[in-house]
Amino acid sequence: MYITNWEEFQKAAEELYIASPELTRYVHTFHRSDGDLVLKVTDDRTNLKYKTNQMTDLKKFISLNNSLMLNMMNKQPTDEDTVIPDAIPAAVKTIVPDVKTASPKQTPKGKKGGKKRR
Repeated sequence: MYITNWEEFQKAAEELYIASPELTRYVHTFHRSDGDLVLKVTDDRTNLKYKTNQMTDLKKFISLNNSLMLNMMNKQPTDEDTVIPDAIPAAVKTIVPDVKTASPKQTPKGKKGGKKRR
């Protein structure tokens, strides 16, 4: 059974985790062919599912992940714990150099190993 309202799903998922943290599992799957994101929270007695294909729900998904992870670490949320991928400052982006990967033409040539077949 899928819950259609995000607020209901998030509240129920957090309550389920708080009620039985040792037994609760949280799984998310992305079905590439359909573009559907499916979230499932269960404690083997109660199954909570939410399914979406909207990009706007992605930030809600990240928020739920952060909330559940903080609960799992017994921490209270702070401003430092909230990270939005597109909100990384430009100064941080310039500190990390771009990593270049070698193309197949640039890889060193060597002997091909293995036994010869007869």
